[in-house]
Amino acid sequence: MSVNNEKKKDKIKMKRLISNVLYVVKYAFRHDKKLPLSYIISRCVFMGIGAFIDTFLLMEIINIFTTTADILSVVKVLAVMFVLHAVRMVIFRFLENYFWTKMIGFEGKIQRELMEKAQKMDLKCYDIPDYYDDFVIAASQSEEMCKKAIMSVASIISHIVAMLVAGTMILTVNAVIMIFPVIGFIVNIITRFIITKLEYQYNLEKQRIGRKADYSKRVFYQPEYAKEIKLTGIEEALMEQYDEAIAEERKMALGYSLKIIVPTLINWITVFTLCQFYAVPVYLAYLAIEKKTIKLGEVASLKNATNGIKNHLDQMNYALVDFQNVGQYAEKFRRFMDYKINIEGCEGELPVPENDCTLELRNVSFKYKDDEKYVLKNVSMTIKKGEKLALVGENGAGKSTLIKLIMRLYDVTDGEILYGGVDIRKLNTKAYREKIGVVFQDFQIYGASLAENVKMDFVSDCDSEKIENALKRADFGAKLKTLENGIETELTKEFSEEGTMLSGGEGQKAAIARMFMGDMPIAILDEPSSALDPIAEYRLNKSMLENAENQAVILISHRLSTTKDADRIILLENGKIAESGTHKELLSKVGLYAEMWNVQAEKYCASIYA
Repeated sequence: MSVNNEKKKDKIKMKRLISNVLYVVKYAFRHDKKLPLSYIISRCVFMGIGAFIDTFLLMEIINIFTTTADILSVVKVLAVMFVLHAVRMVIFRFLENYFWTKMIGFEGKIQRELMEKAQKMDLKCYDIPDYYDDFVIAASQSEEMCKKAIMSVASIISHIVAMLVAGTMILTVNAVIMIFPVIGFIVNIITRFIITKLEYQYNLEKQRIGRKADYSKRVFYQPEYAKEIKLTGIEEALMEQYDEAIAEERKMALGYSLKIIVPTLINWITVFTLCQFYAVPVYLAYLAIEKKTIKLGEVASLKNATNGIKNHLDQMNYALVDFQNVGQYAEKFRRFMDYKINIEGCEGELPVPENDCTLELRNVSFKYKDDEKYVLKNVSMTIKKGEKLALVGENGAGKSTLIKLIMRLYDVTDGEILYGGVDIRKLNTKAYREKIGVVFQDFQIYGASLAENVKMDFVSDCDSEKIENALKRADFGAKLKTLENGIETELTKEFSEEGTMLSGGEGQKAAIARMFMGDMPIAILDEPSSALDPIAEYRLNKSMLENAENQAVILISHRLSTTKDADRIILLENGKIAESGTHKELLSKVGLYAEMWNVQAEKYCASIYA
């Protein structure tokens, strides 16, 4: 997507902007009604009473001194001022402290909800850059955005309350003086909105350019890149890419700074110089000295009132800027939160079959969103209980995509996938997946105990034997004996310097053990032995096949030695089934499978099958 198109997409109308902020405030109210109310009330009390003291009570004191000089009357007014100020500060401090204390728990609730939402996101969302960007922004700025939404709304309301108090005082004396702060407010809000819009556009472009710079910088600190950076000349290209990104950002920043200069100058000259420092004092002097229509107390209170209104308008402008920022970023938050979950949230029309675990693909075709080319085309196959099926083919043939469709991480574009004779789209997604054990080639080892990594859940004492058996079935038994704390060993050094780092092959075996934890009728292994040497691979495959004799097994591997003993081998080529049969049958066809086998045979036969 071009930069211009991105700008158009991020351009939000005022009505939508306001709606977005209200969406965030309602979201905050839904989680904790007392939280936003406490802050709004504290600000209104603080601002309203402060404006009353600075105008009406100040005028009353000065007028007493310039007329009767009654000390008792002055003391009474000062006592009222003191009580009001004390009440104002007590309410303000109590409610504000309550707000900031509750905010900690509130932020935790937001992140928890976002994590739950992310966990339920359909996998296809990660393939859509716009939606993924919305997710990243929502996750990184949600707490600050909610806080700013509450604070900006509270600030706007409280400043309006204060201006109503000060404005009432001005209207009772001389309404004309209201013109000056109003002119300043109008100029300020127009120029500030222009400046904020430019700053928002600048930040979006900065993020876009920054991704390139951040990536170039980040790889120098990632351990997985260290060896290649040291042994190749890639660092020069990365540094050049980083320099280009910084130069592009500098050029872009200069362009935006020139655009911002004009509205900034108009703002300062009109609002802060003419309306505040010259117009009001001159007009008040004219009324008091030339026209003699107002008293000294009224001059002081009017000056305070106009300064107060001007200051409140200025502060409200800044609150409106935050309001605008919240509305713009909330658009992404709103799109993310309002996304309708299709696959992950599917409750299902029919119960998951218990007795029949036959998996059937009928004319399955699939292509990614906005992509014309099909990744899979008219693929049909059936796998029954106890059958061992191998999927082979070159990179990009569609093997891993096929597994994602079987797991219903994606929905088929055409055709259907049946489990026990029922279309999986009519089944509860979670209940259906519980029937399948799967190990992906890009498995993850988490910063937790070995037991938790195998069970992928909380572990109790009664799980120990089952976890140890699962590890032994995955050929991890020898390694387990070397671990001092056994299955309680902490993996990775994420939270402990004493954490154990598993090798690639050991990690793969630990991941495979997850499959043996449940009594699942279907087992799927995507490149289960890619990180193992041929001898370890042979032992693991033998163990897996022996321990999964009552399961339907789908095995994906580039190493044909791994798939040799499968009951049936399907060769995928360009998303279609090119060959199907047993190992011997496919060799006799002298096709692509035979060619691939002969290329690999010399490498593996000597070490495994001699």
